[in-house]
Amino acid sequence: MKFVAKMTRQSANVAMAALASVATAMNIDVNDQASIKEAAAQVAKGLYLYHDPSSTAGQFKQPQPWFWWESGSAWNGLMDYTVYTGDTTYKADLLSSLSQNLGANYDFAPSEQQNWEANDDQVYWVYNALSAMEYGFEALPCATSKANTDDNCVNSWLSIGTNAFEDFVTRWNKDSGTCGGGLKWQYIETADGYYYKNSVSNGGFFQTAARLARYTGNQTYGDWAAKVWDWSTSVGFVSADFHVYDGAGDDQNANCSAINKDEWSYNIATYLHGAAHMYNFTDGDSTWELRVQGLVKAAQSTFFGPTANATDVMYEQKCELDATCNVDQTSFKASLSRWLGKTAALVPSVKTNIETLLQASAMGAALSCSGYENSTCGVQWYTGGFDGQSDMGVELSALEAVQSLLATSAPELAVKS
Repeated sequence: MKFVAKMTRQSANVAMAALASVATAMNIDVNDQASIKEAAAQVAKGLYLYHDPSSTAGQFKQPQPWFWWESGSAWNGLMDYTVYTGDTTYKADLLSSLSQNLGANYDFAPSEQQNWEANDDQVYWVYNALSAMEYGFEALPCATSKANTDDNCVNSWLSIGTNAFEDFVTRWNKDSGTCGGGLKWQYIETADGYYYKNSVSNGGFFQTAARLARYTGNQTYGDWAAKVWDWSTSVGFVSADFHVYDGAGDDQNANCSAINKDEWSYNIATYLHGAAHMYNFTDGDSTWELRVQGLVKAAQSTFFGPTANATDVMYEQKCELDATCNVDQTSFKASLSRWLGKTAALVPSVKTNIETLLQASAMGAALSCSGYENSTCGVQWYTGGFDGQSDMGVELSALEAVQSLLATSAPELAVKS
């Protein structure tokens, strides 16, 4: 992920010209699935205006520097949309893009992104394979290797997830000379950010291992998930009260001693969903349940309640109130909504609290989707309308806020038979 200095408002011209086909008013009844699906369909149309089959940044129009990772997140949002609503409008393009970005090693490290990709970029594409695996999503056209004697597809969703997991293990072992372990943000030594270890990368490894553990029942994945969790807490990325901080430097004996305590919603969301899978994998172990509950509590206290009369509405607390979120940061709430919804489906003790938060956020997000007289969504979901800020990340966050209300009624996340 590549950060820029200020909010990108690239969609103003796009939205004004192209969103005319989207309904101008958006009403949502959070207790009615048909209403939720209708609202999600409207927002998905707005998001899809950024689709560009010729784009080398994941088939979505993206500003420079490239935000290939965000395209991966957008496809994950559209995969959830397809599963939750049964609407297959975007399915063919989704499968095509995943195939195009898979890379020669079937791990979402394509050569086209070799000068851009970091660990967190890769894992946001890997989440697509993990979701497809769990939902029994349509497979990619089967690819086989000459060395493969049992005709298994080397590009199955499980194989892709396993390949990426092995990438992370290799990099972890290479990077363990500092901080006692942990993935670096960048895995290319010449890249800016190579001497920084961050939560979104390590949380992504944790979540990948946890989801593979739950799906396969293989303890090796569970052991790695526990190892990453333990390291994250020992180094201080995850605090004793479950706040998740951004990361720390490891250059010139820094050894992760000075934690960057910025809190972003996608960081805590990443660990939350991994912990939910570990709770399920361990048959409801109370230690993992307490961790899930602690993460939900920390997320609620940090990323909900921008104003006194919007206590359950989600916001990106580092940048949203002063309208300085960039095109990366406007998409972070998509991750929090997405994984809160799926956590509610996995951990019964947090379901009611999460649904309260998601309902208020979805209603606020829907009200924000009134921009340019054609339902363009806004960033601030507590103003009662469109706030004038729009980009691809804004649309994706609104989509996930709305459709995550359907997560607990979606098909149950599968395990390998």
